[in-house]
Amino acid sequence: MNKILRGFSTVKSMKFIKDKQPLIKISELPSGIKIFTEQTAFPFASDIGICFKAGLRNELPSETGSLFSLNQHMYHISENDCLENFEQTLRTGCMLDQTYDSELSYWKCQFIQEDFDMIVDVLLKLALTTKRIAKETRDQFNKMSIPQERMTIDEAIKKAAFGTHPLANAKTSAQILPKQEDFSRFQEQMLTSQNMIIGYAGVWSHEQFREYIEKKLVNHQQFFQRQLRKQTSPEFISQICAINDDQNDSIDIALLFKGNKWSDINMPTQYILNQILGSSSSWSTGGPGKGMRSRTTLNLMQSIQSVEEASGVSQVFSDAGILGLRVQGPPTSKQELYSCLIDEFRKLGQPMSDEEFLRGKNIAITLINLNLERQADRLEEQIKTTFLMGQNAVPLYESLIQNVTKEQLQDYVKNLINNAEPTLLYYGKNVQEVPTMQQVKRNLRK
Repeated sequence: MNKILRGFSTVKSMKFIKDKQPLIKISELPSGIKIFTEQTAFPFASDIGICFKAGLRNELPSETGSLFSLNQHMYHISENDCLENFEQTLRTGCMLDQTYDSELSYWKCQFIQEDFDMIVDVLLKLALTTKRIAKETRDQFNKMSIPQERMTIDEAIKKAAFGTHPLANAKTSAQILPKQEDFSRFQEQMLTSQNMIIGYAGVWSHEQFREYIEKKLVNHQQFFQRQLRKQTSPEFISQICAINDDQNDSIDIALLFKGNKWSDINMPTQYILNQILGSSSSWSTGGPGKGMRSRTTLNLMQSIQSVEEASGVSQVFSDAGILGLRVQGPPTSKQELYSCLIDEFRKLGQPMSDEEFLRGKNIAITLINLNLERQADRLEEQIKTTFLMGQNAVPLYESLIQNVTKEQLQDYVKNLINNAEPTLLYYGKNVQEVPTMQQVKRNLRK
């Protein structure tokens, strides 16, 4: 007689569910909130995400640290309910998370479907209620000695490209608590129903989830009084930008061009180009997809002694973009670093082998698919692209990249070299005596 393990069914009693493609649907409530669902066949786990098109770029100078404070008060609304909210989610085995970047903030949670009601109640309460900074949190920060934040190279690149625009001033790691009135203003003017998507991945249909959420939102009428404030789009600035940092033992030089926003037709071209350039900060033994054959590794990092780091630059936003190349090395080798930077970017306009082009496309597609394996990650990406690209572009990713030809990529690069207005950034120690814009264009186009 076969022994039946506890918790497992026999073959005769097993009910098989035929696999099927997830059903993806999006709709909009009368309040302006978008509802996104991915209905799956198997009830292994359910995911919910709440996304606002509000990131670090949307913090006014007096509101700096608002998203950091939201993250610090993830379970906290009033002075006494933090532990209660935490225990309520802990009983289900669910852990909430809140993340943010330059453009978006995102609340997410994974749970079993049986805990759906409790999780939705807690998540909506935490995401939609105006929070206050706890007295104990402010007291702790007043006692802490937080070192002054130094500008990162990514922040320096945005400042060189966009000047004083709020997108360039966003502090990615600022650990600051704003005043309560500034913190409340950010929440009430940037976390609104007009820039919000609620997403779900699980066994419920779109209609079931939408109807359920509509009923739950009735309990949050104060949230619907919030009005979204207007935002401005950045303009790319062509300039020679030198930012001195004597505490930095090295110097970064970056050649930058106006890139593509998420919805631009040339965005996939920029993405492939960035994989061809690659990123190299240290020697590696290599491996599939690690970029050992990228240009920054072969032509810069492993070939020129003064190059300590090299990487392609690709920053893409909903209304702007940056494309370029960066090298880092000792300040004493400033001229050699500049020369190899210009020479390497100019080589992108020369004929490229089919092998290198296909390798760049395949790496791009592989990296995308690797990041879409988990249901929670896939839901987050689909919600975010709906904001950033105006549609759920995840199902189109692979075809968008596959449709780019080698001729299109090389024509795109040649146009940048010959016609676009560049920006040259020097960041670090000893940034005096930098080339003029006329010299940069002459060296780039010779």
